[in-house]
Amino acid sequence: MHYHIGNMLIHQEFQSGKSCPLCRIRNILENRLTEQYLNDAVMEDDQRKKVNERGFCAHHTQMMLARKNKLSLALQHVTRITTLKGKLEVTYDAKRARKQAEFFAHSRETCVICDSVEESMVRYYKTIAEMFEGEQGFADRLRACGGFCFEHYAALLEHAKYAHGKQGDYVYALSKLQKEAVNALLEDLYRFCSKHDYRNADMPWEGAETALLRAVSLLHGEEAK
Repeated sequence: MHYHIGNMLIHQEFQSGKSCPLCRIRNILENRLTEQYLNDAVMEDDQRKKVNERGFCAHHTQMMLARKNKLSLALQHVTRITTLKGKLEVTYDAKRARKQAEFFAHSRETCVICDSVEESMVRYYKTIAEMFEGEQGFADRLRACGGFCFEHYAALLEHAKYAHGKQGDYVYALSKLQKEAVNALLEDLYRFCSKHDYRNADMPWEGAETALLRAVSLLHGEEAK
């Protein structure tokens, strides 16, 4: 295995298991960035400018609110709201009002942490494909990881061209792995449902007690906290 800064998290999180390794990677990135924007980044002019222009989404705001440095978050909200205030316009003009409405509706959807996480995740999708092609042993590690949430499965397929000459083998490995993972989850879901029939009270769970939570993660991913 060849470890470097671009693949350390891939080697770390692509382990056998029943949760999506890319959700885990994304959550690590989100937590790192959340801490960064409550500490060092708040003092950097270029980062402060990005916060003023893009702000934070509700999810990442809640993550920061759950941490201790409230002053840092408050200061960033002062400058973000001041920036938004500059777009407020008292008007009789319905057309200008609609334009203002579009701006403020969109303003709650932008987020500097989302931007950074998505940029990093695209690099990971490409790197995983490249590792499948060029790193000995990684294909076996991928096949043993237990599958992905549907969002990250789709993203891996979309970037499969970066496996170059092994693109066909790569998409086959991904799709076969995902199909097997979904089949196994469905079996656990059936058992989970059956266990709620009093006639099956003595039936062993065999791991199915977590099936519903895993089904939600498959469909919606796992959010960082």
